[in-house]
Amino acid sequence: MYKNELEIDVGRCLGALLKKRKVIALITVLFLAVGIGLTLNVGEDQYTAVATVYAAADGSYVDASNAVTAMNAYLDVAKSYKVSQRAALIIGRSDITATDVQEATFVNSSATTSKTSSSISSFMNSSATIITFTATSTEPALAMEMADAMAQSYAIEMNSILNSDSVKTLDNAYTYVKSTNATVEAWKDRIMVTAVGFVLACLLVVICEIFDRKVRTIREASIRESIPVIGIIPDYKE
Repeated sequence: MYKNELEIDVGRCLGALLKKRKVIALITVLFLAVGIGLTLNVGEDQYTAVATVYAAADGSYVDASNAVTAMNAYLDVAKSYKVSQRAALIIGRSDITATDVQEATFVNSSATTSKTSSSISSFMNSSATIITFTATSTEPALAMEMADAMAQSYAIEMNSILNSDSVKTLDNAYTYVKSTNATVEAWKDRIMVTAVGFVLACLLVVICEIFDRKVRTIREASIRESIPVIGIIPDYKE
């Protein structure tokens, strides 16, 4: 008895893909329809606005160092519930809660902590921590209001902690950008689902062809040339 080994004929698989192209196209279109159905509700566009606060001291070396250290040490305060709650009150909308503001805001710090300055004065002038508040919302105006309110609320909280007026607003959210285009994102998902359908359809055709036990060639009839061939009956055409 001869072992029935699995052999993959690349040319035959490519031929099967070409032969079954209509089936592949049909499955691909079906997956596109599924993708469109899953993303009928594309959602809303997202808008982002940015506001910044800074801390810098014009006094002694110790004051400058303390100002920078405090901003870094209290970075978690920037997105605390207390700061978010005050920001929600500053916005003054009944439909906007502290949790909404907290979830919609991203906080980032770009602190300059290098001590390679040639003198104390140059270090003091460059020692400033900038905290960036990035707010995202489906409403452009609300995104700007959130960013400004968070910056203002954080400055109030830090000045209360430090007992000084060292934390100030650097830039308000004067404008906004469209950070997410809902329609474009929906079509990205649809294309991804369509691509998955195309790949699965191709894999299905190839797998069926690989495991098809039909004999088509002399090599297959002789079990990969393990059995001697006595003769071949040619195709007869009138």
